[in-house]
Amino acid sequence: MIEFKNVDKMFASNKGLKGVNIIIDKEQIGLVGPNGAGKTTFIELLLGFHLPRKGEILINGIKSTDKNFDISKIGYISANLDIPKKLSVSEYVGYIKELENSEKFNTNIEMFAKVLAFDLNDSSLIGSLSSGMVQKLKIILAISGDKEILIFDEPTRGLDPIAVELFEKIMDKLKEKDLTIIYCSHILDEVEKFCDRGLIIKDNTIVKDVNIKDHKSNLRESFKSFYEFTEIGDF
Repeated sequence: MIEFKNVDKMFASNKGLKGVNIIIDKEQIGLVGPNGAGKTTFIELLLGFHLPRKGEILINGIKSTDKNFDISKIGYISANLDIPKKLSVSEYVGYIKELENSEKFNTNIEMFAKVLAFDLNDSSLIGSLSSGMVQKLKIILAISGDKEILIFDEPTRGLDPIAVELFEKIMDKLKEKDLTIIYCSHILDEVEKFCDRGLIIKDNTIVKDVNIKDHKSNLRESFKSFYEFTEIGDF
């Protein structure tokens, strides 16, 4: 279970989060909002990259900044996350295998690599790969271990249409597991497809918690009610 209790974290740029109270318990949650709304801050606070100025964040009853918190139970995918460009694919995969050190990881990584048509034994440097191939590698490594929480930040960015289709099939399988998934995307269709709830973020706070699973609310219409869209005239 993830709990944000009256969490504030604002930066000098007036970006961040304020007054966030939310409980997430083995669900698929979508974070929705424009650039600068606070989505990245939400994720980075959860990962312990920043300390809240006020309030606390608990994961299974343990503060995310506590030394006893087991970060290895979280899988994180971000299009903005850098991985070593001067290592070969096989070297980096071997390094992650040593860190994970589990039979489940070794089995799953082979399966997901096969699904996404990715060569784990590739001797090419990561820096020479296309953005789509790097994104595939990030996805495979993040979801293969024994995780309880998966955080996806723009996971389909850079993927070609075939890879997106395959990723959707993987997501369908992950949703059957007893996992908490936090899904951050600018594509509302993805959030509606993959998530039980959608958290709309505006002006650094959660303004709407939309029930997607039971179709009681329309995420797109809820989003449009908080943000103005300029009409396009004739041209």
